[in-house]
Amino acid sequence: MERTRFIEHNGRRIVLVDLSGLGKEEESLAEIEKARRFFATQQPNGSLLTVTDGTGAHYTTRIMDALKKLAAHNKPYVKAACAVTDTRLHRVVITAVAIFTGRHLPVFASREEALRWLDGQ
Repeated sequence: MERTRFIEHNGRRIVLVDLSGLGKEEESLAEIEKARRFFATQQPNGSLLTVTDGTGAHYTTRIMDALKKLAAHNKPYVKAACAVTDTRLHRVVITAVAIFTGRHLPVFASREEALRWLDGQ
């Protein structure tokens, strides 16, 4: 199963970027590039709802830079986005990505919380 894909939640299509559990830098960078290509196939009309799940993932400077580029690239496609993580360090990474890209990226402790937030968007 692809890590970046559409899922259904309460009758709405949401893009899941599932980076959870990725521990190797090259694997993470490859998945982030796949996510970028996925978004590039969509209409840049600001209509997508997205959740990025980084629970248990490993972050490096290169991964953080790739996430910044992905968030900047995705901006024209996305109506609302949020993230899921289980550590304070990852929250700092996501906050840095949000500041760098001028995006609003709320962070949640679970995917279910994130999906509930997206329901209201």
